[in-house]
Amino acid sequence: MRSRVCAAAVVVAMGLASSGCGVSTQQEVELGAQQSQQINAQLPLVRDAQINQYINQLGTQIAKTTARADLPWQFYVVNSNVVNAFALPGGVVYVNRGVLERADRMSELAGVLGHEIEHIVRRHSVKQMEQMQGANVGVALACSLTNICNNQAAAAAINIGGTAVFAKFSRDDERQADEGGFQNLRNAGINPEGMLTFFQKLLAEEQQGNNSNVNAWFADHPGTQDRIADIQGLLQQVPASERQRLTSDTQAFQTMKRRVMSLPPAPQQVASPGQ
Repeated sequence: MRSRVCAAAVVVAMGLASSGCGVSTQQEVELGAQQSQQINAQLPLVRDAQINQYINQLGTQIAKTTARADLPWQFYVVNSNVVNAFALPGGVVYVNRGVLERADRMSELAGVLGHEIEHIVRRHSVKQMEQMQGANVGVALACSLTNICNNQAAAAAINIGGTAVFAKFSRDDERQADEGGFQNLRNAGINPEGMLTFFQKLLAEEQQGNNSNVNAWFADHPGTQDRIADIQGLLQQVPASERQRLTSDTQAFQTMKRRVMSLPPAPQQVASPGQ
């Protein structure tokens, strides 16, 4: 049964590899590009050239230190106050405006980007796709790689929180992305303490219970308290002399942050297609 499902997925979804429904790097990039095109047509994006240039420069600085530096990395800002970020296969990362608004230093924003980059480096979403059973694999891949679903194609890629369906990662995936993202920041010359302070900030908001904009983060990034403890442990292993050399903030980040804060208010809610 599984072999027939895989064969159907291969035919419909632009020739995905027939061996166990494996996804090659080229197919991963094509899938991410198609999903990104659909998402860009459905979600409101920040169109400010200066903000987008900064996000792409910072994201690329981090991504180029990884084992998948050769991917066509792209970074987008979603015009939503909801605190969230998500990654698509093949090197596409989205970060919500709410993350930029809450980050006080470059290293905090870099921590979020480094985490999402590591999901792509480890092919977490691709591995989930390869493990899918039954007709879902054919439907999901066909919707993502073709136009047969029309507007519903985007519904297969995003939901109201601005989160990729394939990015419902396990706690183990999140831990791996934290550990790899932590190392990505070090390799890029950025102080990974920003990962810790940003998580602590969101946890404090969530515990106060008065800000619904942080709920999506905890829904899509499980185990935050345990992850804070893990990052604290990782920081203890970084020599003090190295941490002093790593960059925590830059004038370029503060200039970008002021520009973000000067933008017109973001839409109150980012709705999924058809809602």
